[in-house]
Amino acid sequence: MARGWKRLSRKKVYEARDGDTVYMELFQDELQTPKGKKMRYTHYSSSDVVVVVPFLDEKRLVMIRQYRYPLDKVMIEFPAGHVEKSESPLATARRELAEETGYRAEKVEHVYDYHPSVSKSRQTVHVYRATGLKNGKTDHDGTEDIRVEIVNIGKLEKMIAERKVENAGTLVAYLLCCAGMKINGKGASK
Repeated sequence: MARGWKRLSRKKVYEARDGDTVYMELFQDELQTPKGKKMRYTHYSSSDVVVVVPFLDEKRLVMIRQYRYPLDKVMIEFPAGHVEKSESPLATARRELAEETGYRAEKVEHVYDYHPSVSKSRQTVHVYRATGLKNGKTDHDGTEDIRVEIVNIGKLEKMIAERKVENAGTLVAYLLCCAGMKINGKGASK
C-alpha cells in the first residue's frame, strides 16, 4: 500500500471554538502522492469525543434524550461530549456522565477507541463503561435540554431493531458494551 503523501501546502479555511475548546478546524492541503499526482484534500481537525455507557446493573442503562439541531429531532443517546483542552478522555467521561445524567460512577473503564470519519479527520471517539452508579445532580450547560431515561438493554435492542436509535456513537458503544462481544478477554454485558 502506498503511504507517505507529501503535503506541499496547508490553508486553514475555518475554525469553530467555544472558549478554550476548538471544536473544529477545516483545512485544505495541497498534496503529492507517492506516484507524483498532485491534488487538493479537504479535511477537518476536531476535538476527541467520549461516549459513556452507564450500567445501573447488568440489565439497565442510563441514557439521555436530547434535541439535535442539525436533524431537528430529539434522539436517545448515551452520555457523550468533547474532550476539553488539557483534559484526559477518562476525566471527560466522568465529567460528561455527571453533567448530563447526574450519576457518578465508582468505576469507569476504557473499552475501545475508534475513528468516526477516517477519510476526513483524525478525531478519536473513546468508549467507556461506567458501573457502581450513584445518583446526584445534573449540571447541563446553557445549550443542553436533556431528559435522563433508564432503559432496559432488551428495550434498547428493540429500539435499535426498529431503527429508533440513530446516533452513531450510541450504536457503536451498544455493540461494544451490551451486545455480548468480547474485547481483549472482557465480555460485554448481555
